[in-house]
This record gives sequence, structure tokens and C-alpha cells, in this order.
Amino acid sequence: GEWGGGPPPSEPRIVSTDPARVDPVAVLPGIDPESLAGDTRAARAAQEAVRAARIEVQDTATRERIACYRRFLVNACLADVDRRARVAESRLDGIEVAANQSLREAAALELNRQAAARNAERDASAAADAAGREENRRAAQAREAAAEEARAAREREAPELIRRTEANRAERARREAENAARREEAARREGEERAKVAARERAIESNRRREEARTAKELERREQGREEAARRLEQERRLAEPPPARRRSPAPAVIAPTTPVAPNPSAPAAPPSAPAIGSPPR
Repeated sequence: GEWGGGPPPSEPRIVSTDPARVDPVAVLPGIDPESLAGDTRAARAAQEAVRAARIEVQDTATRERIACYRRFLVNACLADVDRRARVAESRLDGIEVAANQSLREAAALELNRQAAARNAERDASAAADAAGREENRRAAQAREAAAEEARAAREREAPELIRRTEANRAERARREAENAARREEAARREGEERAKVAARERAIESNRRREEARTAKELERREQGREEAARRLEQERRLAEPPPARRRSPAPAVIAPTTPVAPNPSAPAAPPSAPAIGSPPR
């Protein structure tokens, strides 16, 4: 009929659009706040879980409040959502407080442990410092005693040191005197040696001059001998030359022999006749 003869339409299916409800009992049911004491790892894990669960509760409660405005009893719905959200937040706060308390206690224990360790270290250091101070005091006393003993020993050894000093000074003076005497002796010997050397040089110079004079005389004598030999040779050469040719004069007149005249002894003698070639000189 009414639907045009066809099959009647099916009834529409009602789809629920209500959001999830905030359930305080379902908020982190596996975490017991009392079990977090002394367990830092579980406390940190609980903190992370509380942060995530708090965001989820706030988001779920917001969605529920939006849905309440589609209902007839809006205020009653909002009041119910706020109540359940407060219970869930209260549980989360309890878990968070317990986790924070556990971490604070653990931190306090760690601080106490560190403080105790520092105190023990300070006590040990103080004991070591006290021992060190005592050792330093004993070492200072030992040094003072050693210094006093050394001073006393120096006082006891002072006369011997003075005697040794005087002996060393006298020995040094003696060595200096010996060195001065050796230097003077060396200077004297050097002067004598220089005088001897000068005398030898003068003697050598005198001998050289005598030798030069003797050599000069010998050269002069030889030169005179050579000159004398040259003169003799020149004289002999002149004597060996033939007399110059005489011009032929007319025959002399015959003169009667006269009485021979005696030779004048003061007249110069006639030169001898020239020797023959190859004959030895007279």
C-alpha cells in the first residue's frame, strides 16, 4: 500500500554516540602507592604512567562533558562526570605523591650516603692530616736536633779548622814563595841565556867579518896576481914581436978602422933579440 507495494523499509539501527566513561576504578589498577616506597625505578615508571593517565582522564572527561549537553539532564550529567573525574584525579594524585615521596626519600638517602661518605673521607683526611702534622712536627724536631748537633760539632771542630786554615795559609805562602823563586831563577837563566846568545851572535858576526876581510884580501891578491900575469904576458908579447923593417941605405963609405971606444956603463943595454917562435920565454 503505502510504500508503493514494495517491502516495508527496515527500522533504522540506533548507533550509540556516547563517549567512553571515566572509570576511577580502571585508572592504573596495577599500581599500589604503598609499594613504591624504596623502589626508585617503580616510582619513576609510576610518574610516567600518571602523566599519561592524567591526559587520558582529562580527555575522556572533556568528551563526556560535551556529550552531556545533548542530554536532558545536563547538570546532573556534568556533576556525575566531574565526580568521577575528581576520584580518578585523586587516585592519580595519590600515586604521584607516593612516587615523588619515594624519589625524594631515595634522593635524601643518597644525599645522606654522600654526606656520610664525605664525612668519613673528611675524618680520614683529618686523621691523615693530624698524622702528617705529627710527622712534620717530629721531622722538624729531628732537623732542629740535627742542626744543633751540627752546630756543636762545628764548635768542637773550630780549633782544628783554625789550625788547618793557618796551615793551609802557610803552605800556600810557601808555595807562592817557591813559585816566585822559580820565576826569578827562570828570569835569571833567561837573561844569562840571552847574554850567551848575544855573545855567540857577536862572535859569529866577528868571525864573519874576519872571513869576509880574508876573502877580500885573497880576492885582491888574486886580482893583483892576474894583473901581474897580464903585464908579464903583455911584456913578453911585445918582446916577441919582430922589429920593424929598416930602409936600405946607400953603402957606407969605407972608413978606416979607428980605435974602439969603450962601452959606457951608464948607457942602457940594447934589447935582446927576439926568441924564436915556440921557444920558452927567458
